[in-house]
Amino acid sequence: MPDMSSTAWIEVCEKLDWRVNVSEDEIELEKYSPAGEDFIFSITDLDNIPGAVREYADGFDTDEHIEMWILARRSGVSGIPTAAELVEDARDIKNMLMELADALSDLD
Repeated sequence: MPDMSSTAWIEVCEKLDWRVNVSEDEIELEKYSPAGEDFIFSITDLDNIPGAVREYADGFDTDEHIEMWILARRSGVSGIPTAAELVEDARDIKNMLMELADALSDLD
């Protein structure tokens, strides 16, 4: 469990418009992308929150993210943006993640 007496990391997340949900075994971070995707990811390394966010950001695969939504649209999911919008949004999500990782690493 993260040191809940230190809320600096939560303040950094919220300043960048990420919603934070802390449970016993994970932290969920949520933010809407510019194209309106309710983007949520979880981290379980509660002893190193900045490192866990950096690892997730570094590993975020924009191609895989785009493909996931294209396949969803082909399967009949409605409301999915065009391929061009998905490409731009995936890049924006990667940038959002890197911005968060950079801000959190400044706490170390």
